[in-house]
Amino acid sequence: GHGGLAALFLVLVPDCESAVVIDPALCESGKRGVDTAWKPFWEHSKTKKSLRYRHECLRTGLRDELAILEQKGVEPSNITVVACHACQHLTDETLEISADYGVNVAVLSCCQKDHDGSWKGLTRRLVKGNAALSIGSLMDLLTAGKMMAWSTGLSAGVEYSVKMKLLDEKITLQNRLIVCKALARGHRELDTKREEAHIKLTRAYARAHQVRSDTKPKQPNLKTFDPNSLLLGVGIGLAISFAAMRISRQ
Repeated sequence: GHGGLAALFLVLVPDCESAVVIDPALCESGKRGVDTAWKPFWEHSKTKKSLRYRHECLRTGLRDELAILEQKGVEPSNITVVACHACQHLTDETLEISADYGVNVAVLSCCQKDHDGSWKGLTRRLVKGNAALSIGSLMDLLTAGKMMAWSTGLSAGVEYSVKMKLLDEKITLQNRLIVCKALARGHRELDTKREEAHIKLTRAYARAHQVRSDTKPKQPNLKTFDPNSLLLGVGIGLAISFAAMRISRQ
């Protein structure tokens, strides 16, 4: 809290050059604690590193910081937004703002809430054994799904590869980490996986329907073909035609 996560990134990620903490609270004791515990580690790094605080609401502060980096020409792929225990709608807004700028983002959500109440009833029915699916778990799954939507990141020219990781519950009960990696639209890896899946689906579909109406007609067995039967059929057909003509004249 209050800069600890940013400090860890500076210490543990060699290529991380700067970190910005967006926090409305001005917590001087938190700053001193971070400086005392972590600053000596990144100050002796080969790469020049810096930690900066911006005391502002996430809604405006995050968007402005990303706009500044965009103006400086920093590649979005070199930017990662991280939010630990982003309460309620702040998880969604962190992801939304990050997707607008096409940057990588990871959130550990907290205090999830179904604001319009459309999913609360379902959580009571989604039961496996004696353990019901919590509203928090369901909202996190829905959040991950929104980041996988085809329109997410469209304006920034990216799409997201999304994974959910579970932390040890002994560390925190709010342990579902949603990790979203930004990839250029039409990324070869994603396209290849989709194409492979489509080929498998096409084969499975063909196998399923060949059993019914799509079964190929059997080819005639020419070895057992009798030419006399053909002549007999032609003769019967001519006789029927001739009889019909006489009847029509009468």
